[in-house]
Amino acid sequence: MIGCPLPLSRNAPWILAAVALFLAGLIAILIWIMVFLADAERATPFIRSQIANGTDRDVELEAGWVEWDWKPVLRLRSLTLVEKGRASTLDLRLDPLGALIGQRIVEQATIDDAAYRMTLGSGGNGGPPAMLQRVAMVDMTSVRLEIARSARDPSVLLITTGQGDLRSGDFEMRAEGGESVLTMTGQAEGLTLDGFRGQLDVAGENFASFASLLGLAAPDTPPFTLSGDLAHEGDVWSFGPFDGRVGDSDLSGEMAADFSDERPLLTADLTSALLDFDDLGVIIGAPSDVQTGNANAVQEAANAAYASSPRLIPDAQLDFARFRTADADVHFTAEEVKAGPFPLRSMEFRLVLEDGVMTIDPLVFEAPLGGMLDGRIDIDARSDTVNSRAEGRLEGFDLRDVAQGRLAHGILTSEFLLNMTGSDLRSAFASANGQIAIWAGPGSELRKIAVEGAGLDLGEVLLLMLSEDDENAQYEAIRCAAARFEVIDGIAHARPVVLDTEDSLIRMTGEVSLRTEIITLAVDADVKDVSLGSLIGGVRIGGTLRDPSVDINALPALLQGGAAAILAGIAGPLAALPFIQPGLGEDAPCGTLMAQAQHADTPPDAAN
Repeated sequence: MIGCPLPLSRNAPWILAAVALFLAGLIAILIWIMVFLADAERATPFIRSQIANGTDRDVELEAGWVEWDWKPVLRLRSLTLVEKGRASTLDLRLDPLGALIGQRIVEQATIDDAAYRMTLGSGGNGGPPAMLQRVAMVDMTSVRLEIARSARDPSVLLITTGQGDLRSGDFEMRAEGGESVLTMTGQAEGLTLDGFRGQLDVAGENFASFASLLGLAAPDTPPFTLSGDLAHEGDVWSFGPFDGRVGDSDLSGEMAADFSDERPLLTADLTSALLDFDDLGVIIGAPSDVQTGNANAVQEAANAAYASSPRLIPDAQLDFARFRTADADVHFTAEEVKAGPFPLRSMEFRLVLEDGVMTIDPLVFEAPLGGMLDGRIDIDARSDTVNSRAEGRLEGFDLRDVAQGRLAHGILTSEFLLNMTGSDLRSAFASANGQIAIWAGPGSELRKIAVEGAGLDLGEVLLLMLSEDDENAQYEAIRCAAARFEVIDGIAHARPVVLDTEDSLIRMTGEVSLRTEIITLAVDADVKDVSLGSLIGGVRIGGTLRDPSVDINALPALLQGGAAAILAGIAGPLAALPFIQPGLGEDAPCGTLMAQAQHADTPPDAAN
């Protein structure tokens, strides 16, 4: 029995025709869309509107079209998100199936010749455009990253090359900025680099320029190279442990930058196994002797300025504006110090910078044979009028540390306190007020040639110079030595300077100008024994701090010479009489002098 034909059989041609018509229309629409999107002139306004719907920024687009392949590529030219970023070239390779299976629709974004502004810190927009959240992989070339912070011009980090897989978090970048070249490799959660863990290698001309790139405050340094672990979490970037070199010194430790507040905070714990002390000189514009590599522009300028100037105090204008842009808490330790003629074994300081006020406390130097300088420096740079205070105490310093003990033995102690105003060293020292005291007690020894030289006992000096060597050097016991300089408006007045030995009482009066660096000191010696060869005249120490000079009072010497000539005509042996000093010197009151050098507020009269 043959059944009745189904109604579907009768309508099948119509259904098939409708489906075919629908598919044909769909294909036609798709072809039209493809043709439409492939025509940059017609597609650009549409693509611009779609990008604008996905962002809160005004959008400018010079050209946009789709290049069709088995995986189409959306090509955008001169795309600008107003006040946010731009890209001369942005190519997005699309994965049409990505949206269907819950994957990122953009398989790869290729960006070239672009700029993007990010703001560091809380409330800042550090993330990429929302459209890039649909991207699986990024390949960047020549991307200008403008890093903005409040109240300062943006700094620029040029990403020369960068690749990232936003699915796995793998990321690597090479960039230039702040006179530095850096590479980063590691993993991150997205283009914000939040949660980044990896490696940072950075080499630059001056760490201050590199720190300024991120809105941080740091002193000028010689060229540097650093390598270590890098991490980013929220508003905090951490670098360490790291190691490397700064100038001729090694450097290792950890540091972190916190951008959560209006002023970023840099914290660091740093160590140097061997510090070349002049690497710190660039901070204040002092010259440096570069042993490895090449000097940077700051060092070259400091060296040139020092070579062309008769002054000792550098004329560098310190950039105290940095103090007001960031805070810092830095601890530094140098296990060994190379300081040329200055005997240092180690160094340690803690620097705290807050609200434009810097405190360095403690500031500790240790000498090889014992002795320690424990100081403190305060700098208030909250305004253009910079006020500074330096104070400290040198205790237990063994004079054998100076010139390998060839000049003196014994323990030296010193205290100092100076208040200064000025944004550069010269103006600061020119305004200095305070006191400097130095003293040494019994048990100290001064090489005899120095004592006799101060007393102008030329006969003994010549004898010692001809006969004495370092191995059998003769030393004179020091009963006491005390010096106090009162500093008033940049002038250091000697009040008093006294050295008392068994043979001589040596006194120094006068002043040293910290304004002009001119020295005007007079040295007189009363010898306590009858010596052959002494000149009646005194000694004057003149010149400058950079080029001091020692002059003998010429007139009394000439008078002596004339008297000797007259006497020589009478009796040859009597010609020596004018050069014999009768030994009328008296012992200095050591206890009084020591107390005055340490604590006196008024000029003492013990040496008058």
